[in-house]
Amino acid sequence: MDIICTNCGEPYDTDFILHDAPTEFKRNGCLITACPCCEDRRSSPLSPDQRERLQAIAEIAPLFGDDFDGFAAFLEDMSYIE
Repeated sequence: MDIICTNCGEPYDTDFILHDAPTEFKRNGCLITACPCCEDRRSSPLSPDQRERLQAIAEIAPLFGDDFDGFAAFLEDMSYIE
């Protein structure tokens, strides 16, 4: 299951975030504020709708604390992950 970077919108598998490349992410619990793709995405700005969606995710993420599986399931259920 995936969690989304709230800066660029890139989805990442929870195992990758927690075990494969944990130092490559700026995060506070489930809230990811920067990821390896953020630098590549600066040249293509996000639309207002995409930015609003990521802002909503950023507001919800702290409610899950470190429950990555619960947050990933929530994102999937709410169709934030496509």
